[in-house]
Amino acid sequence: MSKIRSAWEIALEKTEDIVIDREKMAYDEDVKKVRALAGSYINDDESAAEVVSKLEALEKNKALHEGLKTIIIQNLNLPQESVLTDRFERIESLARLITTDQEALQLLSQIIGFVKQYPEHRKQLIEQLKEQFAPMMQREDGEMAGFGGNIESNPEFLKVAQQQLEKLLKQYTDTLEDAKNKLRELL
Repeated sequence: MSKIRSAWEIALEKTEDIVIDREKMAYDEDVKKVRALAGSYINDDESAAEVVSKLEALEKNKALHEGLKTIIIQNLNLPQESVLTDRFERIESLARLITTDQEALQLLSQIIGFVKQYPEHRKQLIEQLKEQFAPMMQREDGEMAGFGGNIESNPEFLKVAQQQLEKLLKQYTDTLEDAKNKLRELL
């Protein structure tokens, strides 16, 4: 006759080979702390002095480096509006905590300049398209009266603008991703 086992005995048998990696758990927790501190600093929730002292209180290890590297790369995004804060300067200051490599810092500076240009280029593209469509609006003013003379209400303008803005976004996004990958390697 076979022995009937309880669910508890079966569960214990299946989990007896599981080993908890306490070092990995501590590492992951440290990375999480670093990312939270760096994120609050970038978002201007905490002052630089507070964050730097908290980061320095953490042991200078791979977790600090990995956490800062991750938050730096994640925060290099294309803004839709002109950047009015010192967000990108804060990202640069975090990078200086983990590297002194001039090539990496120079690339980061170039990426930041590139990212800051995007809203302006977007605005310029829209203005150029408006200038191109203005003569057409004047020729067809009777037909355009339904749009209240507003070029931004013209379906043809909207279609062309959408296409051109998508093309510009793709160019910027592709270039930014390539630069971020190279920066990731250098950091």
